[in-house]
Amino acid sequence: MSRIENEKQLLNYFFMEQNHFLKRCSLTRAVLFLLFLFMTSTAFAQITVNLQNKPLREVLKAIEKVSDYKFFYNESLPDLEKITSLRLTDSGIDEALQQLLSGTTIEYRKGENNIIALVEKNASDGQQKSPTQGRKGPVKGRVVDALGEPVIGVTIVEKANPSNGTITDIDGHFTIDVQSDAVLRISYIGYRDQEIPTKGKMSFDIVMHEDTKQLDEVVVVGYGVQKKVNIIGSIAQVDGEKISQRTNANITNALTGMMSGVTIIQGSGAPGNPSNSVQIRGVGSFGASPTALVLVDGIPGSLADINPAEIESISVLKDASTAAIYGARAANGVILITTKSGKEGKVQVSYNGYVGFNRPTAFPDLVPTWEYAQLLNEASNSTVYTDEQIAKFKDGSDPDHYANENYLKRVFDRDGFQTSHDLNVNGGGKTTRYLLTFGYLKQNGLIAKNDYTRYNARVNLTTELLPNLKLTTRINGVMSERNEPAIPAGDDADDMEGIIIKALRFPGVTPVKLSDGTYGKGQEVHGTPPAWIESPSFYSLPQYKTTANVSLTYQPIESLELTAMGGITYGNYEEKRFRSTLKIEGGRVLGPSFLENRMQRNLYKTFQATANYSRKIGQHNFSLLAGYSFEDYSDRWLKGFRDNFASNDLPYLDVGAPDNQKADGSGQEWALQSLFGRLNYNYAERYLLETTMRYDGSSRFPKSKKYGFFPSVALGWRLSEEAFIRENEKMNWLTNLKLKASWGVLGNQNIGIYPYQTLYDLGRNYPFGNTFSSGASITTLTDPNLRWESTRTWDVGFESSLWNGLLSFNMAYFNRYTYDILYAPSGSVSSVLGLNISPINTGSLTNRGLEFEVGHHLRSGDFTLDVQGNFNIVRNEIETLGVGDVKQLNGLVGSGGLYIGHPMQIYYGYQTDGVFLDAEDVKTWADQTKVTPKAQAGDIRYRDISGPDGVPDGKVDPNYDRVVLGTRIPKYTFGLGIQASYKDFDAAVQMQGVAGVKGMLSGVAGFAMWQEGNVQRWQADGRFRAESPERYPSYPRLETVSGGGSPNTEVSDFWVRDASYLRVRNVQLGYTLPKEWLHALHISGVRIYVSGENMLTLSGYPRGWDPEINTNGRYYPIQQTYTFGLNIKF
Repeated sequence: MSRIENEKQLLNYFFMEQNHFLKRCSLTRAVLFLLFLFMTSTAFAQITVNLQNKPLREVLKAIEKVSDYKFFYNESLPDLEKITSLRLTDSGIDEALQQLLSGTTIEYRKGENNIIALVEKNASDGQQKSPTQGRKGPVKGRVVDALGEPVIGVTIVEKANPSNGTITDIDGHFTIDVQSDAVLRISYIGYRDQEIPTKGKMSFDIVMHEDTKQLDEVVVVGYGVQKKVNIIGSIAQVDGEKISQRTNANITNALTGMMSGVTIIQGSGAPGNPSNSVQIRGVGSFGASPTALVLVDGIPGSLADINPAEIESISVLKDASTAAIYGARAANGVILITTKSGKEGKVQVSYNGYVGFNRPTAFPDLVPTWEYAQLLNEASNSTVYTDEQIAKFKDGSDPDHYANENYLKRVFDRDGFQTSHDLNVNGGGKTTRYLLTFGYLKQNGLIAKNDYTRYNARVNLTTELLPNLKLTTRINGVMSERNEPAIPAGDDADDMEGIIIKALRFPGVTPVKLSDGTYGKGQEVHGTPPAWIESPSFYSLPQYKTTANVSLTYQPIESLELTAMGGITYGNYEEKRFRSTLKIEGGRVLGPSFLENRMQRNLYKTFQATANYSRKIGQHNFSLLAGYSFEDYSDRWLKGFRDNFASNDLPYLDVGAPDNQKADGSGQEWALQSLFGRLNYNYAERYLLETTMRYDGSSRFPKSKKYGFFPSVALGWRLSEEAFIRENEKMNWLTNLKLKASWGVLGNQNIGIYPYQTLYDLGRNYPFGNTFSSGASITTLTDPNLRWESTRTWDVGFESSLWNGLLSFNMAYFNRYTYDILYAPSGSVSSVLGLNISPINTGSLTNRGLEFEVGHHLRSGDFTLDVQGNFNIVRNEIETLGVGDVKQLNGLVGSGGLYIGHPMQIYYGYQTDGVFLDAEDVKTWADQTKVTPKAQAGDIRYRDISGPDGVPDGKVDPNYDRVVLGTRIPKYTFGLGIQASYKDFDAAVQMQGVAGVKGMLSGVAGFAMWQEGNVQRWQADGRFRAESPERYPSYPRLETVSGGGSPNTEVSDFWVRDASYLRVRNVQLGYTLPKEWLHALHISGVRIYVSGENMLTLSGYPRGWDPEINTNGRYYPIQQTYTFGLNIKF
C-alpha cells in the first residue's frame, strides 16, 4: 500500500461522520473525538464579537479570528479606517457584515471556501475596485515529497498576511489568492519549512524535504546526552513544559500515567506528603529499599523538593544499558532531572500562577448516632440503648448526653486551598547566559492547622571564559514547612493520622463541647478528635536545603571534551512535636504536656571528572566516555525532651520542667567511589553498539566485598536506514524502525549503614558477687561477608515512527532478575539464641513484563493534536528465599507473606462462598470450627480447598485451606494523554489506571464496630439481615469486633477486593490572548487556563474509599483540585 493510500485512510478515519464514529469508537477514541469537536467548534459557531470605536479594518480581522471567513480587499478601498462599533452574539456572517458596512461605501460578495470580497459600491464595471486588483490571479500548485507522492494537509500562507492561507487537498493541490509580489510560506510537520516568491509565476510544483531536526533530537542520559535515534536502551523522557502545565505541588503526581514502565502510586492526599511510591518496571526487592535513584543536574535530590517550573526535562533510565553507568544505585531505575538554562538574547520574563481549591475524591459516609445506637443493639443482641435514648440522639433534645456528632466531618471541616506563583528570568549574551527562577507554593489541607509551604529559588549561569572553556554554575535553595495538628497529652496515638483514624472509629455519641463550653470526655475519656485539633498541640517540620554545583568544561581539540564538576548539598531541619494539656468534662486535665524537639544537619559532597571523546571516520562514528566520581554523605542529629510545661503558649524546651528531661543524638557517614565508562559506536546511524561499565566501592560493605563491577551491552539496528527500505517508494511511510536488545547487571546498596558490623547494647548489667556490674552484650547476629544486592536485566524491543511522526509505536519486553537479596528472614534464627539477625544475601525474584507505547501527532492548519498512550504488563514473582525456604503444610514454600512462585505484597487467606443463611446451612457446610468455633447465620462461609492428602477433607483448616488471593502490586498499568489546540485555544486530558491489583480495607476502615467503633453507610445498608437472609450480602452480620478481630474478619476474598481503577488525572482548558491586544502593554503573551486534577475515578472499590490508598483507616483522601491560572510572558 502506498503512503498516499495510507494517508487517505487516516484522513477518512479522523474525519468520518460523527454518528458513525460514536457508534464504533471505544471510550478512548470518544474522549479524543470530543476534544476535537471542542477545539474545532469555534470554526463552525456563529459569530460573537464586541468591539467599540475600532477602525473597520481591525473589526474585519477580529471576525477572521473568531470564524473561518477570510476577507479580501484592495488596500486603497475607502472607509477601511472608519471608526465603527460592532456587538454581536451568535450572529451569522450576513447579519454581521450588513451591520458593519452600513453607512460605508463598501459592499461584500461571498465566494467559495468562506472567502468574502469587499468592493466599492456604485462603481461601474470598468471602475470597480476588485479585491484582487493590484494582485495577480489565484496562485495554484501541487506539493509532493522527495519521491513525488502528494503531501496532504500542508499549510500554505501568505507571509505578509498570515491570516490568508489554505492547505493542500488529498492529491496535494492548493489554490490561494495573493498579492502579485507575495511570498508563500510552506510548512508541514516532519518537513523543512519553505518560502517561495510568487512574482512572475501562477503555478508551482513544490517538493518537500524531510526535517532532519526530528532525527537530531537529543535525550538526556547518564553523564551526557545522545541523539534519540541512536539510543538503544529503554528511556522515557518528558518535556518540562508538559510538567509545568500541571497544577501539582509534587511532580510525581504530574508524571502519573505519562511514561511507560513507570508506576506512581499516591499514598496520601495530605499537603507536602512525600509518600508517593515510584516503581520502575515493578518492585525490585523485598529486602533492600526498592527506590529509584533521583539525580538533579547530576546530584542526588528529592522529587518532593523540585519546583516544576525549573525543569527542562525528566529522563527515566529503565534498563541496564542506560542505568549501568550508575552501577550500585541503579537496580531500581534512575530518574534524571535537568533544570533549565539561560538562553542567548534579550531578557525574557515569565510568570505563571494559579489558585484553586481541593476536595476529597472519596470520603467515608458514617451513619448518624441514632442509627448507630440501633445497629449496636442489633450487633450485641441486647438493649445497649433504649428507644427513649435513641429518640434523644435523633431529636437533639439532650446534646450534652446524647449527641449526634460526626467527628470525621468535623475533622475534615473545610475545602483545601492551593496556590502557586513562579517567576522566571532568563537571557544573556554570547559569553554569559543566566536563568533566575523564584517559586512559592502554599497548600492548606482539608483539616485545620494542616498546611504546607515551599519557597524555591534557583540561579543557573553559563559563562564562556574562552572559546574552548566554559564555566557552569547552578545554585538552588529550598525552604519548606509542613504543619499538622497533634493529639494532646494523655493519648498515645500518632499525631494527625491518629486524629483521623479515631475520628473514623469513634461514634459521635458524646459532644465535642458541652453546652457550657467544656470539651466532652469522648469515648476513651481523652476528649474527641475535633477537640484535639482545637488544642494548642501541633507538629511542625521546617526544612532548609541548599545545593550548588560548579562545572568546568574544557575542549582542547574539537573531538575531546574534559569536564570537572564539584557539588555540595547542605540540609537542615527542625522537627517539633508539642502535646499540650487539655481540660475536658468533669474537670479532668489531660497531661502532662511535653515537647520533643529534634534538629538534624546533613552534608553531601561530590566530585566528578569525565572525558568525552568522539570521532567520525567515514560512516563510522565513535564516542568514548571515561569518568571518576567520589561522594560523601554525613549527618548529625540531636533531640531534646521535656514535659510539664507551665503554659501551652510557650512550646520551648527551656519552659518545660527539668525533672524528666532527656537528650539523645547520633550521626552517620558513608562514601562511594567509582570509575565508569561508556563506548558508543554506530555505522551510518544504522548499526548501533553501546557498552557500559562501572566499578563502585561503597563503605557500607565489609572490606572484602566493598567493590562491585556492573557492566552492560546493547545492540541496535535501524532497519529503516537499509537501502531496501529507504529507497523503496512503497516503504516511504516508514520513517524510522529500530530493533534493539540489551543486557546488564545493576546493584542496590540501599541497606542502611554498615549492616555487617556487630552491634553491642550497653547497660546490660550482670551479677558479680553481691553486686551488679556494668556490661554490654551483642544484640544482632551479622554476616561479615555481606555483598551487593544485584539485578541482571535483559531487554528486547523496537521503536517505530510512521509518516514522518504522524504515528509512532514502540514495544519492549524485559526480564529483571534480582539475586543476593539483602533480607532478614523471619524464623531463620531460633528464639533460644536471643539475638536479632541482620540482613543476609538470600533469595531472588523476577520482574517480567511488556511495555507498549503509541503516539499520534497531527497538524492541520490551525489545529494540532497530540496523543500519547502506554500500556504495561509486569509480573512479579519470588524465585527463591534461601534460608527462608520454609515448606508449609499446604505445599507453599516460604514464610512471612513471601512464597516462592508468587508475587510480593500478597494477600494470603480463605476463599469464601457468601454467608450462612441459618443453622441448617451451618450443619451441611464443611466443618469450619477451627476458624469459626460457633458459626451462625450471617457468618462468612469459608471454602474447603484441601487437606492433609491434598484434596478437600470436609474441614476448613488454616494450615491447608488458605491460598494466595492477590497482590497489592498492579499487574497492568496504563496511561493516555491528549493535547489539542485550535488557534488560540488549547485543551489537555491525562488519564491513568491500574488493573490486576487487590486491596483490602482492614481495621476501622473495613470492619463495622471495630473496637466499639463506627458503622459506615455501605456496611449498614449491605449487611446480612436474619429477617430477609441473603446468600451474598455486601457485609456479614453485624457484631462488635475487638482489636484482635473476629472469625468474620479473617483475611479472605470477602474483604480482599479488586482495586483496579481508571482515573482522569487532569483536564485543562486554556486560551491565549491575541498578541495584537498586548503590544501596547509590552507583553509578548498571556494565557489563561482552568484545570482540574483527579476529576473522575471509575472503580468497584467500596464506597467512600479511594482504591489507590490501601488503608486500615489512616486515610487522608486524595484530592480533586480545581484551579484557575494565568501565564504572562514579557
